[in-house]
Amino acid sequence: MEELRIGFYGLLVINIVLGVLFGAFPLVAGLRTGNRKHGFLGFILAIAGGAVLGCFLSFPLAMIFLWLTLRNPATDTVESAPPPAGDTVV
Repeated sequence: MEELRIGFYGLLVINIVLGVLFGAFPLVAGLRTGNRKHGFLGFILAIAGGAVLGCFLSFPLAMIFLWLTLRNPATDTVESAPPPAGDTVV
């Protein structure tokens, strides 16, 4: 039987794919909760972490940004401004 070899670029592609899979969690959570900034940032950093150190960096980054996304959901309510000082409300 033939020996299976994975070169440097093959390992890099596998790690990037793992980063995409792990980064999908904060991205989906960010899109669902309305906190797109943390979700997209977690997605990008999980991919970059996967390229650098594989699942040793991409998984913790994805979970940190998933926690940040779920901890601080964006609010859609706009607070009403108080009326100007000269107007009286009856």
